[in-house]
Formats: sequence, structure tokens, C-alpha cells
Amino acid sequence: MLFVSLFGCIGALKESTCLVNIFAVILSLVFVLEIAAAIAAYSLRGQVTEMLDVKLRSTLPYYYENDEVHGAFDFIQNRLNCCGVDSYMDWGIVTPPAGISGISINNITVPNSCCAESRYDNIGDVEIYECTKLYANGCLPRVYYLVYQSAGLLGAGAMTIAFIQIIGIVFSFSLASSIRKAKSERERRRWEIQERMINAYTSLNPNQEKQAPVVYVPFHGQTTA
Repeated sequence: MLFVSLFGCIGALKESTCLVNIFAVILSLVFVLEIAAAIAAYSLRGQVTEMLDVKLRSTLPYYYENDEVHGAFDFIQNRLNCCGVDSYMDWGIVTPPAGISGISINNITVPNSCCAESRYDNIGDVEIYECTKLYANGCLPRVYYLVYQSAGLLGAGAMTIAFIQIIGIVFSFSLASSIRKAKSERERRRWEIQERMINAYTSLNPNQEKQAPVVYVPFHGQTTA
């Protein structure tokens, strides 16, 4: 966009209708591409949510085996206040390795990132962590909501930018037209001034008055006797 803006700035400074028109045309092409991208993103949001559904379900069993999956699920569950894909019961297919702590509920061990509320109890010199409440909702509905909300915000932002670009396109073509008219007006005035100077010079050198026509009469000499 910086490169495109140079056409507009240089064209306005140099009063070049060509550069200003190029700027307007490029801005129009960018506008069309942005609208096409926004429409594509809005229409593909269903495929995005379907892909996320497949990814969440396929990577959940590797929570304790893959550090990236482990970090991703903890991040999603902490940020979106959710547990599992559909509910906490999805963690029933995942068996934590020995020595890994978690939260046990109905013979299902869920990660600590599923805990919504917790407390610490002191028994003597020992501090015991206890989760008192789990996140009730699964993460998939929250992800769906996030995707659709983001699509709406992106659409609103794209429409705002598109409106500003439309104003820029209209002003660019209007500026090119104004520059063209100003150049034509200056050229017309230049010709008028040149014509006046020629007429003034002509008036300072008037034509001489026409002389009466000279008639040559043959001379007839007289002879003496």
C-alpha cells in the first residue's frame, strides 16, 4: 500500500493525471481483491470449523505424548473456559502416564487446565490442591463461536476499509479530472495572452497609407523649325 500511495502523492505534487489515474486504478484493483477475500473467508467459515473439529478430536489422544498438543489444549481450555471437545467426558479415552497428576471425576482423569475453581487446604505442613469446580462446556462450541464472531468482525472491518477506499477512488478520479481541467484552462489562457501580444505588436506597426497611383504619360517633345 505504501508503494501504491506513492503514485497518488507524486501524481498530486507533479499534477500528473497519468500517475493519479494509475493510483486510482490500482486502488480499485486492491478494493476488488479485498472484497473477494472477505467473501471467500465468510463462505469458508463452515469448512474452517469442520477442520477444527477434526483436529481437536484427532489430537486429543496425544495430549500426554506430544508437547505441542499438550500446550495447545491447555491454552484453549484456560482461555475459553472449557474442557474437552464436547465435554469433560472426552478425556475418558486418554490415560495419563504414571506420576502425572490430574483431576479425577467419575473415573475420568482430566487435565488441571479443566479446573474452573480451586482451593488449597493445609493439612499440617502439607498444602493440598483441590479442584472444586470443572468447566462444564466443551471447547468445540466455544471455538465455533470464536470463529463466527471473528468472521463478523473481519467482515465489518473489511467493509469499513472498503468504504474508505471507495472515497479514495472517487477523490482520485476527481483530482485527475480537476488537474486536466486546470491544465486545459492554463493552456487556453496562454494562447489568449499570446494572441493579445501578437495583436498589440501589430497595432504598433500600422500599414503605411496607400499612395495615389502614379500614371506615366508619354512625353511628346515639340521641334522648332
